[in-house]
This record gives sequence, C-alpha cells and structure tokens, in this order.
Amino acid sequence: MTSQNVTDRYVRVPVKHRPPEERKKDFDTYVYEYTPEEAAIEASRCFSCGVCIQACPARVNIPEYLMAAARGDVEEGISIIFKNLPLPQICGTVCTHACEDACVVGKNGDPLAIRHVKRFISSSVENYADVVKPDIKPETGKKVAIIGAGPAGLTAAYYLALEGISSTIFEALDVPGGMMSVGIPRYRLSMDVIEKEVEFIESLPGVEIKYGTKVGTDIPFEELQRNYDAIFIGAGNHKPRMVGCEGEDNECVFHAIDFLKRIALGEDIPVHGKKVLVVGGGLTALDAARTSIRLGASEVSVFYRRRKEDRPSAGTSNAEEELEEAIEEGVDFIWMVTPFEYVQDPATKKLKGVKYWKNRMIEPEDGGRARPEPIKDQEYFIECDYVIEATGQTIDFSFLPKEIQDKLEMDRNNIKVDRSQMTSIPGIFAGGDAVNKKKDIISASADGKAAARGIARYLKKK
Repeated sequence: MTSQNVTDRYVRVPVKHRPPEERKKDFDTYVYEYTPEEAAIEASRCFSCGVCIQACPARVNIPEYLMAAARGDVEEGISIIFKNLPLPQICGTVCTHACEDACVVGKNGDPLAIRHVKRFISSSVENYADVVKPDIKPETGKKVAIIGAGPAGLTAAYYLALEGISSTIFEALDVPGGMMSVGIPRYRLSMDVIEKEVEFIESLPGVEIKYGTKVGTDIPFEELQRNYDAIFIGAGNHKPRMVGCEGEDNECVFHAIDFLKRIALGEDIPVHGKKVLVVGGGLTALDAARTSIRLGASEVSVFYRRRKEDRPSAGTSNAEEELEEAIEEGVDFIWMVTPFEYVQDPATKKLKGVKYWKNRMIEPEDGGRARPEPIKDQEYFIECDYVIEATGQTIDFSFLPKEIQDKLEMDRNNIKVDRSQMTSIPGIFAGGDAVNKKKDIISASADGKAAARGIARYLKKK
C-alpha cells in the first residue's frame, strides 16, 4: 500500500468520472470505481473516530471496513458490512452518504469517500456466497409475508432468514428492487448490481420472491393475514403527487415517477430533439432532467419555486454532487418560479409551453423555511414540448382493506410504528417509504433490519 504523509491525509483520492459530453449520450455507469491501490490509500485516511457510524441509519461499522480496505482485505470488509447491511454495492453506488457529511476529516480537508470505498469492496466480491457465511439459526416453522421487494423488504427477508424465519416477498413489478429498479436511472444504478444482491438474499433458506403479484389485486391482504404469522409492509412511493396546473391532463405532461418507470421498463418516450421542462428541485427532478438529456432532448430546463439553497437536501455533499453533474451535462436551472398553466395548441392539442410567475421569498417571523410567493402582476412564458413534474410522490394504500386502513395510526401519509417497526395493529410491521420520512435506501434498509428483529421477538412471544 502506498503511504501518505500528514498533509495528504486531508486530501481525497479523486473519484473519476466519464466526461460529460461522453456520458450524457448513454445510460452506462459514469462514475469509475477505485482501483485497489486508490481504495487502500483513501481508506487509510480514516482516524477511526466512529462519528460516521452515528450518521449512518444502518449503523454500519464504517471504520472497521475502511481499515480492512486499507489492508487490502476485501473479504473481511464485506463480512463487516453484511452484519448491518445486505445491500453493500447498491448503497456503495447510490447511498446519500450522510456519513461523509459527518466525517471529521472533512472539518479540515476532504471527507473520506466512504461510499466509493464500500463500492470497491462490494464489487470486488463477485459472489457473496463465497465469502459471507452468516450464522443461520434453525428453522422455526414461522412464516412472514413481505409486501414489496425494495430495500426495506429485501433487508427484512435477509435478517429473518438468519433468525430461521421463512418469508415470501410479494412484488407488484416483474423486476427486483422496487423503486430502486424503476425510480433510479440506469446510469446511476445498473440492474446487474441490483440482481447480484437480490439473488444472494433469495439464495438464503426460506426466502421466496413472487414477482408480478400485487397485494390487494392478485392476492387479497386478508389471505396474507390467514396464511402468515406476521406481515411486513415495505411498499414504495409509487403514487405521484401532481401540481394541479391547468392543462396538466395533456398527453405530454408526465410525473417524474411515471416517466422514470416507463423508461426503466424499456418504453420509448419521444423527447429526442424536443424541449423538456422539469418542475421540482429535488433529486428526482435531477434524475428526470438527466434522463431527458440522455434520451436526446435538445433543451432541458428545471423550474423550482424556491432558491437554489432552499432545495431539498441542499448543502449535503450528495445533493451538491448531483446538481454539479446535471449542470455539467447541460441542464439549465431556473429558480424562484411558479408554473400556473400548461399551454397547448387548440388545433393539434400538442403542448406549446408553460405560463409562469416569478416568486419572491417571504422569511417567516418565527424563523424556519422561507416561503415562496408568486408575483402575479406579470406573466411569463417558456416554450417546451414536454413537462415532467417532480413534485413528490406517496404510498398508494389501496392494497389495504378499509378496516385495516382505519385501524392503522398514521402521521400524515406515513404509518406510525414503534421501535420494533410494529404498527398499531399487532403482527403488522412496516418500514421504508411507508414509514420513514427520509425516503432513502439506507434508511429503508435500516428499517428492514429493525423490523426483522422486532418480528422475531414478536413471534417468539406469540
């Protein structure tokens, strides 16, 4: 391993990217992995203080696997990660990496590239089964139904298997990964990575995944209650929230979730050579904009009603990285604007553009987040052929019988759970997007692990 002096310890080993002009033409992965030497050098910058562990929702022992990487021992590194996280390469590729924002090295220099070292470790182990040898308890004869094959459901199935508890995952889609497969573009997360980790989890005793099986439609929720000892709800945010603009029923107006899903499943949306306007300021808006660029859109603009510094997750390294990458690829950002009408040609019904107002920001007297207020004395217009609304999404709870919905305690549109992830209905647990306000993969995975432990305790008492 190449050594570093004290000064170098505060300088990150650069993470290489494909040039913007090259990467924006396809959906191939655009971030290069560390080489073994680069990973060892980067990992050796760690002070082993452990602050990053507290920032990680899954409480992965980051210093331990970094030290393993510094020694070049990827097998030990992957074994350490699997104690708390069975989706290491997925998270090593697209995790929001709050651990890096907490890294103490970053106070005086560059924070450790923790996510990229995790990606190096996990990608270096081609078959987890050859290395990861978890202690699996004897079969208990108990069965758990899991709704959703996303990060929460997959993690719950993994840790239930270690407890000797069988699980069946019911996934409405025909592909594994839930929203990871249809909500994250392929240039950020390839299906090969998802399939690798799902296949390992599915190889454990007692784990079964039924694809194309929608609870509430293909199989009644009541049947799960009759045939299983417990239920875990790990459904993802598949239900769009639209803006409510006049003209949003036009066929050239999409919600970002539907747009990204259709592209991920191989459908062609003809934005090539067209002007695309994305409404929203979060990471989903960036995904929709950058996907449009890769589909050959001639111009892509993002409308956001607040200031640049007010957008969701602004200031975190993850959000800043993705914003910078989008700008490099040619996405234009227009801040502090509110669209109010999608204008179509009366004869052809084709979209012509968007009418909008500019906003002023109102600072609340009691502090808190500034509120945008449209200045309606002047209207503006921008031409576009397609509008993609990235304005939030939620869980569609229609798969639950009304009596179950009535009994579930809710916090707005999130299910309330206790520390073991159990809902207000005994035997029904929940996690991930259905519960967690962070709505990210690592938090969903942490919920799945906590739920597996809670279910095991519940079944033991029962």
